Amino acid sequence: MAITVTMIEEKEFKTKVRGYDPLEVDEFLDAICDEMESMNQTIQQLREQLKQQQQAPTPFMPAVAAPAPLAPVSAPAAPPALPSDLKTAQQLLEKTQKACDEVIAKARERAEEIIQTAEDSLPDPELDDLEARKEALKKEIEVLEADAQKFKQRFQTMLKDQIDILDSELN
Repeated sequence: MAITVTMIEEKEFKTKVRGYDPLEVDEFLDAICDEMESMNQTIQQLREQLKQQQQAPTPFMPAVAAPAPLAPVSAPAAPPALPSDLKTAQQLLEKTQKACDEVIAKARERAEEIIQTAEDSLPDPELDDLEARKEALKKEIEVLEADAQKFKQRFQTMLKDQIDILDSELN
């Protein structure tokens, strides 16, 4: 939770018999508020300066002859010293980049897990073969049942005809 100047100014503390001096606490909180306001103004000014620098066109540089080659340097040059605000910004940028890299790594791990789960849920080829055989057997059973029903009807018709023949001969 970000603490604002307003939150500090409006904070009320309970009083106890042996507690802190309320005036001293209020003075300290006022000093914190003043410092926060000063920092917020500095941040705003720096943002505006940065925005102006980014929007400012690059000054025209006339063409000049190439400078003479420099003598080789024996040791690598140390990075230039940065003002504390820039150092802080650079540290913040590095921390942000690290956090971003961690989130991306976690996302990739999660994606791999999802892909693995999906691949694991794919049907087994043997299972597919068994399912196809099962369907073929079901169709064969249906055909056999239909043939059996036809045979039963023909047999009953034949028996009826035989009974009719026998009855006619007996009469």
